Amino acid sequence: MYQVYIADDNTDFAEYLAAVAQREGWSSEICFNGIDLLERLPKSTGPALLLVDINMPEMDGIEAIEGIVDQDRPLRVRFMTGGGEPSLIAAKMIAKARNLMVGRNIYKPISKDSLTMLLRDEAAVLAAL
Repeated sequence: MYQVYIADDNTDFAEYLAAVAQREGWSSEICFNGIDLLERLPKSTGPALLLVDINMPEMDGIEAIEGIVDQDRPLRVRFMTGGGEPSLIAAKMIAKARNLMVGRNIYKPISKDSLTMLLRDEAAVLAAL
């Protein structure tokens, strides 16, 4: 079973992502900001996928990158937004500069079919880690 952490302050959207992931056989954790994400990551081991919203209160996705880098486990990151692209580009560049494994960006809303394909692709990548 693969693990996905969903960091998004939009509860309805996070629950939608978690429900689709669980139907695809993933274990999911919903985090409501970057602080919550960084507190939960060390509680498990093994490879995981992080779906991280760029715009969240308290600690956003860009601010969370430094804490993600410090984790002692294989992690894949996909940044999400319902807004503009500049923040996504910045997040991806910063994460790659810190040697994080970063996948393509996610634009909200994402269809169930697209999310299912994304999860299947990520499962294959995590299996190779």
